[in-house]
Amino acid sequence: MLGIAVAVIVSGALDLAAIARGWTKARYVWKPLTMLLILMMAWMGADVGESQAVWILIGLVLSLAGDVFLVLPSDRFLSGLVAFLAAHLCYIVSFSQQSAGSDSAIGAAIALALFGLAFFLLLFRGVRSAGGAGLLVAVACYILVILVMVWSAVRAGDSLLLAGAVSFMVSDAILAWGRFMKNSLTGELAVMVTYYAAQCLIAASLFV
Repeated sequence: MLGIAVAVIVSGALDLAAIARGWTKARYVWKPLTMLLILMMAWMGADVGESQAVWILIGLVLSLAGDVFLVLPSDRFLSGLVAFLAAHLCYIVSFSQQSAGSDSAIGAAIALALFGLAFFLLLFRGVRSAGGAGLLVAVACYILVILVMVWSAVRAGDSLLLAGAVSFMVSDAILAWGRFMKNSLTGELAVMVTYYAAQCLIAASLFV
């Protein structure tokens, strides 16, 4: 376990270095490798007899597929979007099976809905310019699904899952802003730091 955790940190750091240095081809290795190592770490802690653990593992596999699509030299953004959308749906199923009925669920639902609407309106022009009505619908669906994932984590009452879900939401928000509004090196680094943190936290929940 410790060895894989160290490998995740090293591989993730090398991916961040590749971003900072502009080593695009190096990312073909380090980005999917980091996710593969996180998947291996999750497998070590998973009870495959438990449905919620299996759904998390499937979500991690789909996330790995999404990483491959997004790192390819050709633009596979929509393919990556679909893969991560499916991953979030798997996480929702898993988190829902662990629901503890948190008292804060209603307040969280309202706050998340307001945030999602505001963020979509901020992105509206950029998304429409990039892909028209079809992409607007796809992005709206994606935002809805990730908000439901965070809400499911709130209801689960698991601090690791909640931290992972919120980190995922932050990562995707920064990614969308960079994609459709204004990109920056700092933003690209922040996307990956929060993304790796999210996946590690979700994987770590299987050990508790």
